[in-house]
Amino acid sequence: MKGESNGMKKARWPAALVAALLCAGTASAQQMWFEKYRMKTPDTKFFEYLQRLSFNGDLRLRHDVSAKRGPGLNGRNRLRYRLRLGMEALLPWELSVNARLASGTGEQVSTNQSADNLSSQKGIYIDQAYLRWSPIVSQEGDGSFYLQAGRMPNCLWRLYSSDLLWDDDWNPEGFGEGIEWLLPPGFTVFANAMQVVADEDSNSGKDQWLFSQQVGGETRLPFDTRFKAAAAYHSWSDVNRSSLGAAAVQDGNRRVGGVLANRFGVLELTGQLSGWFRQTPVRLQATLARNVRSVGLDGTAACAAANTCPSARDGYQYGAIIGEAKMPGTWEAAYFQKYSQTDVTVADAADSDFGDGGTNQQGQIAWLAYAPAEWMVFKAKYFNVDTIDTQFLPDNKAVRRYQGDVSLKF
Repeated sequence: MKGESNGMKKARWPAALVAALLCAGTASAQQMWFEKYRMKTPDTKFFEYLQRLSFNGDLRLRHDVSAKRGPGLNGRNRLRYRLRLGMEALLPWELSVNARLASGTGEQVSTNQSADNLSSQKGIYIDQAYLRWSPIVSQEGDGSFYLQAGRMPNCLWRLYSSDLLWDDDWNPEGFGEGIEWLLPPGFTVFANAMQVVADEDSNSGKDQWLFSQQVGGETRLPFDTRFKAAAAYHSWSDVNRSSLGAAAVQDGNRRVGGVLANRFGVLELTGQLSGWFRQTPVRLQATLARNVRSVGLDGTAACAAANTCPSARDGYQYGAIIGEAKMPGTWEAAYFQKYSQTDVTVADAADSDFGDGGTNQQGQIAWLAYAPAEWMVFKAKYFNVDTIDTQFLPDNKAVRRYQGDVSLKF
């Protein structure tokens, strides 16, 4: 009987399953069955609050040649590439999440990757990851405002001449704010600010920060020209207490045991006059900078106060860009003069292409560019760079650098 009972139980299981499936034929029973046994699926509400998802990217192939003069200096001949892939997710309440991955070696001022190491695989890094809030502040569209936080793009208004202080690949980590307002007739005012974590160390006593504030304006001038200018102050806090821990340490600043020997409070003036010459756009740019917190080269404040020793605290960059390689069949040509004393700014955030990057350099920059399509640009660039003060280098370092690029956007 026991075996028969087991057999009957076994026979009843398929019948019970069929009955359950038949019962599931009704709408209510089917819903109950689904709710109880369904597999977990992604939350479809995600698509209700995701208003837009967009992607972008670019690829740049570069031939980079550096010819150097001086004892013990070797030239370089590199094939390099830069790959960047970005995403923006637009959310409710005027919020957006932005992210970008990029090639490179993890440096703070470069996303370039050299062809090297017998074609070994290369790394991808988090280049940007930040939250941005851009609320509507004016129904007429004459004003805008934003807050952002994370690893973000440099939110200061910058020109090409601004690379005296900032490399274009430098993405600060911290907070940024900005506002812009159009005032009649044809005058715009704006302000930007950043609070950036420069470095955090458990044994340094105080963390290192950068606080930047910028105010400026733009106005229309006769003959279809415009003038835009801004004043900014960049205060580097407690950078003398510890190394900044940067992945790339650039030449120029005085250091003691890897720690910056000077203080940095950089006053910056930047301006651009833009107009047309026979239907060709022309832009005249200039950036002036002074480290107003700099002490003398001997490291004493008394020396600087008495003006009895050089402080090496000044820098400038000016030049012109004729044309704009942007639309199909357009071109541009440019020439700039640059002068960057030893402690005008923190070298590790300055342009990395001028010479070997950093400060304590002077020279010229020139380039030609052509756009055969809206998504492609060819560019040839030349740097002629010399050391300003050889006191901090064993020998004069002269660099002649050539870059040939092809850039594609997608």
